[in-house]
Amino acid sequence: MNLKVTLCDTDPKVLAAWRDQFRELPEVTIAEKDILDMDTEAILLPGNSFGFLDGGLELRALERYGWESQEELRRRIRSEFDGELLVGQALVLRLPATPTAIVYAPIWRTPRPLGSTVGAFLAARGAFLALKKEAAAGDVPPVRTLAIPGLGASGELGMDPRVSARQIRYAYEMASGKRGSGDKNLSQLERREKKLQSIPGAGKAEPE
Repeated sequence: MNLKVTLCDTDPKVLAAWRDQFRELPEVTIAEKDILDMDTEAILLPGNSFGFLDGGLELRALERYGWESQEELRRRIRSEFDGELLVGQALVLRLPATPTAIVYAPIWRTPRPLGSTVGAFLAARGAFLALKKEAAAGDVPPVRTLAIPGLGASGELGMDPRVSARQIRYAYEMASGKRGSGDKNLSQLERREKKLQSIPGAGKAEPE
């Protein structure tokens, strides 16, 4: 994967979880910085399946990039995905007002508790796949740098930052070829999903 990834957030718990989970992946940079202030070619923006930018980071992005960003996002979702961008999918949004591309990846269909989901994994995986597909098409220069925030790791509906960090790591390892898809059988997939929903290090020692 020819993509430089930077994880950026200002929450100490999120940063600590990333440092633990990505300690053996030095090519991934961790920055204590607001993602909207990052000097990067693209940012991953999590949200809902319908493109309403009405809370949290999505609302701040809307305020930064203007109402046209939501209008174009929702137009793309209607025209390319029949009105609903499923969790696990993503699209790359390029706006004339900014050189920074927005990789919009739903983390939930509509806002709901994330604690027992793999929403962070699916959002990160969807973003990586969308960028890979765009690069393969060759219609625009490929994105070389991507900034990712603490996916689903804040607010009352969020998951434990340690769980989110592991889910992002798994998605990155799969996209970069460091980890297989794990789809040999359904039992293996069920074990992996259960692991992705658990807090790293809780209970018995577990293989990585």
